[in-house]
Amino acid sequence: MRLALVINRAAGTFRRLPLEQTVEAIAGQFQAAGHAVEVEVCGRRDLAARLSALATRSDIDAVIAGGGDGTILTAVLAGIGRTKPLGLLPLGTLNLLARDIGLPLDPVEAARVLAGAQEAEIDLGEVNGLPFAIWASLGMHPRVVRRRDRLQREGLTKWPAFALAALRAFRRYPMVTVTLAIGDNTTTVSTPLLVISNNAWREEPLPLKRQTLDQGELVVHIAKCNSRLSLLWLAFNALIGRWRVGSLLETFSAHEVRVTGRKRRVMLSLDGEVTVLASPLVFRVNPRALRMLVPPPAPPEAVP
Repeated sequence: MRLALVINRAAGTFRRLPLEQTVEAIAGQFQAAGHAVEVEVCGRRDLAARLSALATRSDIDAVIAGGGDGTILTAVLAGIGRTKPLGLLPLGTLNLLARDIGLPLDPVEAARVLAGAQEAEIDLGEVNGLPFAIWASLGMHPRVVRRRDRLQREGLTKWPAFALAALRAFRRYPMVTVTLAIGDNTTTVSTPLLVISNNAWREEPLPLKRQTLDQGELVVHIAKCNSRLSLLWLAFNALIGRWRVGSLLETFSAHEVRVTGRKRRVMLSLDGEVTVLASPLVFRVNPRALRMLVPPPAPPEAVP
């Protein structure tokens, strides 16, 4: 295949691995498998333009994006995954989509696996026309992410910045009040956190992986926490893999959800990237709309 390999030089992996040697080793895995590889290393500001240019090139069979989940979302926004298959290299912090599709988290090993990958079609969520691959959140989480990013720009590394941002949000304890509409049914809730995932998560310790990527459903999670203590208890149970704890979390599935806030504009996070959209927010799932390169299925075990 003719592959374009686009690496986000700001990805978190490059705080512990050397950039040039790692990129060279990644490209070498694809070349060893017989692929022609065009390599581009760029910063966050140039990433969207580079990926958009590749989306329409007829001389490229697939694009491999190296970075975190935000980098993958940038590729999807550029049209990759619809115009041509999208592969990903886990170079971020959590790498949720890489975990979902079963890629090794070591980037060089992931490149070796992707060199023999097959194409699959997975579901793509959207809200008001904007796509997301994994999840969307309202309430406390986008506020934490926005402040974390600001602290990182001021010089803090990611995890200390996240801890400080989370502490401030926990102290202020912002609530969001929205009306949810599914078909003819409506309900109004006040919650510190509302999450809509593209297909269901497994009940396991954080970071979560999804049960399936092509079920064609959205799953709405509403934190029923009216105090800091109850939110801490929910967070603790999530850490140990019991996040569907008692009455603290309400979940339901749908193909389309309309979320109307009290304000004209609503801040939300899409795959960890914060944006502001006009209310109401209309969430939909587009079944098998995203073409991804995924690891080949494991060979069947030999019967003794």
